[in-house]
Amino acid sequence: MIGAMARSLSGHSLRAHAKLHAMSLSRLSAANVVLEHAPDLAEKVRLGTLGLDAAYAEAGHRKARTAAVINQHNDLRQHAPDLAEQVTEDTLTLDAATATLHQRLEDERLRQLVKESDAIRLADGDTTPALTQLAKRGDITWDQAAQRAEDHRTHRHKTILRAQQALQLIAENWAAVHDLAVRPDAPYTQEILDGLTPQARALARNLIQSLPDRTRGA
Repeated sequence: MIGAMARSLSGHSLRAHAKLHAMSLSRLSAANVVLEHAPDLAEKVRLGTLGLDAAYAEAGHRKARTAAVINQHNDLRQHAPDLAEQVTEDTLTLDAATATLHQRLEDERLRQLVKESDAIRLADGDTTPALTQLAKRGDITWDQAAQRAEDHRTHRHKTILRAQQALQLIAENWAAVHDLAVRPDAPYTQEILDGLTPQARALARNLIQSLPDRTRGA
């Protein structure tokens, strides 16, 4: 610790000071951290009433807490200068201001999620009232609106997957439709169609009729 104290006055770098005095660079670095972030403990280490390792661990905790506080202040100044001013004026604690900021950011995130969902629903042709409108009117909370938006996103995604799978099956079996279109009035075709459900039969006929005349060969 005495070496670290001396280095702070000499202006030497840690490496140069350690080399000059044949000291361990890692121990000198640890002592320097204690001296910088826990000067009260540095004196105890110098007197031998506290070990360097224990002092270094505590200094590390203090350094981390200080960095966290600085980050909190920076976040407040960037995202909520009004809250930062209240903290400066001691009308609001730093923790309370940070909690308020986090709530504001979460509220904004939910609102943005709902707005994006409304835009997608509108583009998809959904005519039900916009969730943003319902939330602003107070019919539902923003949390409820966000949950509905998430539910809609999940349902929409599943519906898209089902449609893709159905179309993929049609594509994979398109040769069968083409085969029927070549001979639409043949007993072979009629027997196939008769064995389908009404919905499947109607779809098959529509597909057959949608093919060009030269393909159907009628």
